[in-house]
Amino acid sequence: MTRVAGVVLAGGRSRRFGETDKALARLDGVPLVRRTAGRVMQATDELVLNCRRDQATALEDACADLDPTLALDIDPDTGPLGGIWTGLAATDAPLSAVVACDMPFVDPTLLEFLVAEADETGADVVVPRVEDGWFQTTQAVYRTASVSMAAEEVLDSGGGRILDAFESLDVRTVGAEVLDRFDPRTFENVNTQGELDAAEAEVRRRNTEMEWE
Repeated sequence: MTRVAGVVLAGGRSRRFGETDKALARLDGVPLVRRTAGRVMQATDELVLNCRRDQATALEDACADLDPTLALDIDPDTGPLGGIWTGLAATDAPLSAVVACDMPFVDPTLLEFLVAEADETGADVVVPRVEDGWFQTTQAVYRTASVSMAAEEVLDSGGGRILDAFESLDVRTVGAEVLDRFDPRTFENVNTQGELDAAEAEVRRRNTEMEWE
C-alpha cells in the first residue's frame, strides 16, 4: 500500500475567530488542530503540521503524541497554496492527504477513498467537488512530488491559487453522488466562535449517541 502523509494546514491568521489562534481552541476539551489531526491520522501514515514559525511550539505541543513533522511557512501570507506547497515539501510520502486544521469532522473513510482513487488512477489530484461546484482543495489527496512542483511554479510566477496549479496536473473530481456516502459534516469548518459552539454541540450529541449504543 502506498505510504500517505497527512498534511494539516494550520498557518492561517484566524482573523474571524478573534484574538486567539483557532487551531488551539478547545473542542470537547481537545485543541482543534489535535482533533482534526487525529482523524486525519486514522487514514494516513505520518503527520506533517504546516504552520507559521510563531505557532510552532504551541501546535507541536498540542499534537505531540502524534509525533508531527513541522513544516514552517517561509512566507506566511501566501494563503492555502503556500501552506500546501510547504507541507508537501516536508514529506517524501508518494501521496498526501491535505486537510485544513479547522475541519474537526473530517471523515477518515473519505480520505481513504480519495487515496484509493489516486492509487488506482495515478491521478495527481483527487478532489471533492460539491453541488455548488466548489472544489474542496483543503480536504483532498495530492501526489506529493508533482503537486509540490506545480504549486511552486504558481507561487514563483506570483499566483496564489491552488486551482492555478491544477491546470498542469491530472485532476480527478469526486462528485456529490459519491460524497453522499460519507459524513455530511466532513467539510464543515470552524471560522468563528459561534461555529466552534455549534461544533461543540455536535460533538456532545455524537458522544451521547455513542453512550446509548
